[in-house]
Amino acid sequence: MKFYLFLFSIILSFYYCASVEYRDPGEAEGTKQWGVREVRETVQNMSGSISDFYKKDSIKGYIELQKFKNNTSEHIDTKIIANEIVTNLTSYKIPFVDTSQRKASLDEISLNKTGITSSEAKLDFGKLKSPSYRLSGELNDLVNYEKGKKIQYILITLRLTSVESNEIVWQADKKFLKISDTEGYGF
Repeated sequence: MKFYLFLFSIILSFYYCASVEYRDPGEAEGTKQWGVREVRETVQNMSGSISDFYKKDSIKGYIELQKFKNNTSEHIDTKIIANEIVTNLTSYKIPFVDTSQRKASLDEISLNKTGITSSEAKLDFGKLKSPSYRLSGELNDLVNYEKGKKIQYILITLRLTSVESNEIVWQADKKFLKISDTEGYGF
């Protein structure tokens, strides 16, 4: 009996072993929840728009990425969007600074100045960059239910603000209207 139970559990475990399938993110279809398609379209739209603005208007200076706000009814990891936008923009040679690394940089420069570390990598004070602009964003949605359908209007807004003047120098948005069947039980 134990043998059959053991054999049954082995067969069952092989049956439930899941396979993995990889797909091209560029060909992802829409889903009921926030997904790959929305991220991809947002990143392409926003990266192109801000890159055009940055180069056309001869903007100079570094950009600091701010945390994006998620004001939607869904759990959305906004770091995915932010990181992909920064990746695209840095590939267009648009410069970013990460001020969250400032203390670690200062600590390393101070340590280097004490003579404890190798002099091959000479680090000097006064070379840290300050941002001239801050890139921030927010995701908002409006959800309605009509005749068994969920209608979700999603608005993703990005803005570039001057640190010096607090002026919004660029802003763009990407909109999605998603209509899906509501899930429920019935006859």
